Amino acid sequence: MQLSRYVSAFLVGLLITSIIFSVSLLSTNITLSGQSMSSQTNIDTTAEYSNGSIPSPPTGVWIWYTWINTSETQIISYALFSDTYNSPIMSFLGQHFQIENNTDVFVGTTLALIEIYNDTNGDSIPQANFTSGESEIIYHLGVNSSLNYQITPIQKIMKGEIAHYMWGFKHEIIDGFLLYPEQYMGHIAAAFVTIDYLSFMYDFYVVQNASYLKTSFEIGNITDIQPYDDPSPSLEGLSLSLLYSTVTSSAKSYSAYVNDEPYDSTTAPNPATTTNSSQIAVEMIKAYEFIFGESYNLTRSETIETYGAESEAAATISVHPDVIYGLDWAFSWFENNLNLSEMFPAASGLGGQVDLNCSVSTLLYRNCYPVWDGLPILHDPTYVAYLFSNTIILEFSTVILFPMFIVATLFILVVSRIRKHQPF
Repeated sequence: MQLSRYVSAFLVGLLITSIIFSVSLLSTNITLSGQSMSSQTNIDTTAEYSNGSIPSPPTGVWIWYTWINTSETQIISYALFSDTYNSPIMSFLGQHFQIENNTDVFVGTTLALIEIYNDTNGDSIPQANFTSGESEIIYHLGVNSSLNYQITPIQKIMKGEIAHYMWGFKHEIIDGFLLYPEQYMGHIAAAFVTIDYLSFMYDFYVVQNASYLKTSFEIGNITDIQPYDDPSPSLEGLSLSLLYSTVTSSAKSYSAYVNDEPYDSTTAPNPATTTNSSQIAVEMIKAYEFIFGESYNLTRSETIETYGAESEAAATISVHPDVIYGLDWAFSWFENNLNLSEMFPAASGLGGQVDLNCSVSTLLYRNCYPVWDGLPILHDPTYVAYLFSNTIILEFSTVILFPMFIVATLFILVVSRIRKHQPF
C-alpha cells in the first residue's frame, strides 16, 4: 500500500510536470497564507524590493519572484510553487551589475541536481566521467514535489548602517526518488523516499563596491525509504553533492577562472577540479566570485556535528547526457521568464532570453558534503559581485604582461644590435 502511494505520486508528478512546461502564461489570482494576492506577469523593476507571482493556469503552478534594486545592482530570484497540486521544486538566482566603463554583466545560478555518491577514492568529491562510464555517483536524489511550502517574504533589515535584504522558500514533506544517473530519462527508481524539507534562504547586502549574497541551503532527514528496483538501498556511509549550473552574459568577452586559471566545463578534460572559489572575469576584470569550502553542519540524533565542505569545478562529461537533456527541457520554464533585454532595458549588450542549458555552461560546480548518511545538513556559501570593478585577475594579467615583457625585451635587443652596426 505504501509503495503504491509513492508510485502514484511519481506518476502524478510527471503528469503535472508535463503540463507545467506546455502551457503559456495567463493572469489569475492566488491565495497565499490565507491572503488573496493578485498575480502578475510583469515585475516592477523600479521598486527597491518586491515579491510577487507569475501565473501559469490552468496548471495551477506559479513562479514566486523576489526582486531587489539597490546600489545600482539588481537581484532576481525565482521559485516554483502551487496551491493546486503538491509544489514542484525548482529555483533560479541571478544578478545584474556593472564593472568599469559601465560594462553590464549578468550572472545566474541554478541548482541542477542533488547527487548521492560513494567516495571510493577518498578525495571527498564525486569523480564521474560518463563518457568513459566510470562514476562514483550512485543515485540522483529526485525531488518531485512537496506537500507543503513556506514563503519568507523579502524584508529589509538594517544591521548598523548596512541594509540587508532577506527572503527564502522552504518545501516540506517531499516525495523523492533515488534515480540511477544512467537511466534518468527512463525514470527507473531504485527507491522511493520522503525528504523532511528543503530550505533556501538568502541574505543580500552591499559594502562599499562589493555585494554579498549569502545563500543558505538546508536539507532535512531522508526517511521512509521504500525499495523499488534496488532491493536493499541504504544511504549509510554515502556522501551528498549539489550540482549547480551558471550562466553569464555581457557585451564583452568573459571567462570562468578556477584556482586562478582559465576554466571551461565544456572542454575541461578533468571531470572534477577541487577548488575553494571560482571567478567570472570580463575581459581582464574580476567581476564575480563564488566562495565555496568553509564548513557545514550535520545533525545526528539532535547533536550538531561540523565538517569541512568541499567543492569542485565540474566538467560537462561528469553529467550524463540524458540528464542534461532532461534538465534543458525543465529549465525552459524559467528561460521563458528571463528576457534580459526586457528586465534590464537600460543595460547594454546583455542579449535577450537566458540559456540555462547545462551543456553550454562554461562553469558547472558542485558543493560536496563528504559526511552525510541521509541526515540533515546546513551550508552557507557566498556569492560576491564586484561593482564597478577594475581589479585585474592576477593570472590573467601575468598571461598578458609576460609576453608583452618578452616582446619589449626582444625589441630593445634588436634595436641595440642595429645601432651597433650603424656607421657613425
